[in-house]
Amino acid sequence: MPQTIALDALDFTSFVRAGDLVCWGQASAEPLALTRRLMAQRDRIGGFSAFIGISLAETNDPAHADRVRFTSFCGTGTNRQLAAAGAIDILPIHYSDLPSVLCERVDVLLLQVAEHPQGGRFSLSCASDYVDALASSARVVIAEVNRQAPFTSAEIEGHNIDFVVRTDRPLPEMTKGAPSAVERAIAAHVASLVEDGATLQLGLGALPDCVADLLTDRRDLGLHTGVMGDGAMRLMQSGAINNARKPFDAGLSVTGTLLGSKGLFDFAHLNSAIALRPIAVTHALRTLASLPKFTAINSALEVDLSGQMNTEIVGGRYVGAVGGALDFLRGARASQRGLPIVALPSTVEVKGRRCSRIVTRLAGPATIGRADAAIIVTEHGVADLRGLSLAERASRLIGIAAPEFRDELRFCVDTDLDNPPGVLPPRRHS
Repeated sequence: MPQTIALDALDFTSFVRAGDLVCWGQASAEPLALTRRLMAQRDRIGGFSAFIGISLAETNDPAHADRVRFTSFCGTGTNRQLAAAGAIDILPIHYSDLPSVLCERVDVLLLQVAEHPQGGRFSLSCASDYVDALASSARVVIAEVNRQAPFTSAEIEGHNIDFVVRTDRPLPEMTKGAPSAVERAIAAHVASLVEDGATLQLGLGALPDCVADLLTDRRDLGLHTGVMGDGAMRLMQSGAINNARKPFDAGLSVTGTLLGSKGLFDFAHLNSAIALRPIAVTHALRTLASLPKFTAINSALEVDLSGQMNTEIVGGRYVGAVGGALDFLRGARASQRGLPIVALPSTVEVKGRRCSRIVTRLAGPATIGRADAAIIVTEHGVADLRGLSLAERASRLIGIAAPEFRDELRFCVDTDLDNPPGVLPPRRHS
């Protein structure tokens, strides 16, 4: 069994060496008691690196970059502070590749775990994702046993934990405001595509929860996702998600991470209908492809007229991620009657200027290539790009762009000015 240390006696200089890479659970799974103490002791440790996921806390303050070299797969949450300060390096890989990459690099792993009410058993609580694999590969594993963390199916063997610190504190929550009129319109279009018996994957943000709230009249939905939020919880509570038609994991809602409100954590505590699984399960192409009607609902920052998508950069700043979108979109394309859906508002305000998200050229990287064509949804409609030529895609996408930008987009196509490489102007008829 692991050795217990009092929090005020925890000296990270005994465990973290200069030059080490430290990693910890993301979002609600961050062991805040440990990460706050680690940052407070950073001067004594010397320079070290930290790999962080989605962050909801202040432990990634740019001031801490005086001793800590931050790396992440995303610019989400409070990571945007680091990105704005130029104090974070991005690892631009697919989410499915994270465990294999990190297992070779992480020296010290910090976890938040829950202890079973009957004692003697530990759970990874809010996140299995990439920390599951690291628990057996890191040189040192230190766990914060938080009395308020939910006990979930992601159990971890005691011998994989070297030291524990016991705490009793609330978890960071990700709460969302009421959806906008645009988000409600997009959600209505997306919901119209979802059939009874579909297995859902819901991405991050307010929009997936808005979609979920429009699906309570569906029957026998399943859940297999990287992140489970309050919307999916409400679908389970309504009976719409029961996982009855899954060919495997029948009756189980599968997720890698819990990310939402205290109500979600309470719902997940000792809930045998929720299975937290590692990335090797949640993002595996073979697994996703074997789920009939696998419906992946993700987002993008912009889409060009050839169907390429940028999910990473806006206005020159890293605010998104490569993430798991392509893993899930490819899984949906390979699934029998699967739906690879990407939903986004048709416009965005950048530096006080209203801009179209349907563009002739991407302002950021082509995170998702045009060969992985998806079903694009805005508040103005649905454009299914699968099987379409470049000219056909351009026409469909212009049709769901904001009306005030459509003529400009058509002009670019018609005159072949500033168009995405390979987009042919439509044939003119005399």
